Amino acid sequence: MAKVSVIIPVYKAEAYLRQCLDSVMAQQAPELEFIVVDDGSPDGCGAICDSYARRDRRFRVLHRENGGVVSALMEGLRAARGDYVGFVDADDWIDPGYFERLYDAAAETGADIVQAERIEEGARALTLAQPEERTYAGAEAIRALMGEYFTQYLVAPDRRTVTFARWDKLYRREMVLADLELLDTRLYLAEDTVFNAAMLPDCKKVVLLSGTPKYHYRILAGSNSHRYDPREMSRLAQLRQALQRIARAKGTDPVLPDLYIGHAVYFRAYTTAIQPDMDPAAARDHIRTLVKSVPPALLSRYAASRGGAAVGLCCALLRVGAVGSFIRLARFNERRAQR
Repeated sequence: MAKVSVIIPVYKAEAYLRQCLDSVMAQQAPELEFIVVDDGSPDGCGAICDSYARRDRRFRVLHRENGGVVSALMEGLRAARGDYVGFVDADDWIDPGYFERLYDAAAETGADIVQAERIEEGARALTLAQPEERTYAGAEAIRALMGEYFTQYLVAPDRRTVTFARWDKLYRREMVLADLELLDTRLYLAEDTVFNAAMLPDCKKVVLLSGTPKYHYRILAGSNSHRYDPREMSRLAQLRQALQRIARAKGTDPVLPDLYIGHAVYFRAYTTAIQPDMDPAAARDHIRTLVKSVPPALLSRYAASRGGAAVGLCCALLRVGAVGSFIRLARFNERRAQR
């Protein structure tokens, strides 16, 4: 019987997949199982996955038609047999001993979720380390954790506590399976935010570990999280609906996901505004569409939570539709920040 099921969704990751699977295969515990979900990848990923299954009996490969990352994760979760489930994305990799450390901590503490440390591998590697182990236990502590979760944009990346990611965590499998119906297979934006928003309210204990082997998150140039993408931006309203549906189902504070959505609107509008190669007319049209996709009050709530004259003025310009002035101010702020 597997103690941990590791789910690896794969789609168009041929250039990075071997590094990912090598790091997974290097995990020493025999009680691990690796469920690789080939989500109809049109490149050579399927054959690469099968070759690892032939080399290591801990691998199981599920081939399927393309249905998106959430659907692929759900299929992997339904096939999982471990007491706990973890995730590795196909373009990332993990340090030796990563899952052994997470499982030992979960078994020792009885936690429903255990979080590891990570390194964001971009132009400059950024380590998100936990200075000391933190434990959230009981209903009041979990409510406080939910507040930290949805407002973590207020602190520097290297001082965050719980993260939006699913791939730097280990979850109790039965808890995850009980909440699968709250996930939205249509989402292609902030799927992990929705995943954790559904899981966290059910937790009795969450442990954030310190000094762990690291998860290496590869930041790809032009990725959806860091660059303008008109397809993804149009889905913010759908993301808000998914988060509000979870808040209603779990009885959690509906203001918290709205603060997060307000931040997402501001961040993505700002990202669009400062793109040097962006056509000005297209940028203005996109930002207008983006702002109209959610109630204007969300920007007011975000500005109040964030504080600061620059953010407040930017949000005020967006609310009244002064997109040209917003773009000029965003570019001025960006130039000043880079001096």
